[in-house]
Amino acid sequence: MPENKHLRFLLKLLYAALALAALWLALRFLIPWLLPFLLAAGLAALLEPVIRLLGKKFRLARRWAAALCTLLLSALLCGGIGLLAWRAWYEAGVLMEKLPALLAGLPELGRKVEAWLYRFTVALPVPLQDRFQAAMESLTAQGSALSGRLTGWLSEAVGGAVSALPGAFLFLFTTLLATYFISAGRPELAQRLARMIPARWTSRLQEGRSRLKQVLAGWLKAQGLLILITFGELAVGFLVLRVDPALLPAGLVALVDALPVFGTGTVLIPWAVLAFFGGSRELALGLLILYGAVTVVRNVLEPRLVGERLGLHPLLALAAMYVGFQAFGVAGMVLAPFAAVLAKGLWDGGLFRGRGRGPAA
Repeated sequence: MPENKHLRFLLKLLYAALALAALWLALRFLIPWLLPFLLAAGLAALLEPVIRLLGKKFRLARRWAAALCTLLLSALLCGGIGLLAWRAWYEAGVLMEKLPALLAGLPELGRKVEAWLYRFTVALPVPLQDRFQAAMESLTAQGSALSGRLTGWLSEAVGGAVSALPGAFLFLFTTLLATYFISAGRPELAQRLARMIPARWTSRLQEGRSRLKQVLAGWLKAQGLLILITFGELAVGFLVLRVDPALLPAGLVALVDALPVFGTGTVLIPWAVLAFFGGSRELALGLLILYGAVTVVRNVLEPRLVGERLGLHPLLALAAMYVGFQAFGVAGMVLAPFAAVLAKGLWDGGLFRGRGRGPAA
């Protein structure tokens, strides 16, 4: 490192910029291209204990044990995907059967909404009544065209899903085949990789590997704990609001809440609006209060839990999730804390400083 402190500072900025550029390129290009092989490496790591057990107990050659485990994994995945597809088709059929009954109640709901809007318009100051009425007429016109738009959206969604099937099958086939190749040739691949890596990088890469395992385990534990907390809040709230059944909707909404873009508001807010215009104002108010409580608790706990599990300060975890979401969407929100933890581990290990000084206090 140069002796001039300004030059050292500029070099650190350059290294940071290069690291950010490499991260952007990886998230934008490399990871989507290599995703089947990355998933295959993870699946092979999960199958490794079973493969070793089969080789030790039943004297199976590694390639046969890997083939057997990969076939069982393929059967489980295909069976699970088929079961989900069948259930989705069944639920769609039930919904189509109930759709006429649901649509039959729309005129009554529309009359109630119209009467409520009329009372609200009359209560407004006279200068605002014309503007509000014009806005409502425009909204009504858009609502009348909503059915056609909805049909178009559904047609596009179905067409997109059908057109994506070949790519999805190719992705699944590539992942499973790569899983077998990695599992069957794991010792040889490890030896070749070890010969390709310089000796001075071996310890650092091993440390990064163990750190990555800690990150994955910590993130899964944090998300699982958040889902359990959200499920408990929703279950208690639904029981208080006398929603029957309470546990199944609570579980479904908790799973939706685990998705960064959606959250509980995707379900609870439309539900509250429908309940309000349907005459159940206590239920609507309770759902809105429940939504606010769940949102506040999650926003308070998520940065802290993610930070504690991943070894980040809560403020840094929050900043990483926000910046990752703004830059790369949902994938960036999930991967940015991992990248921050790995960068912190490499920094603590001395990779960016030329020598290790141990973790910062």
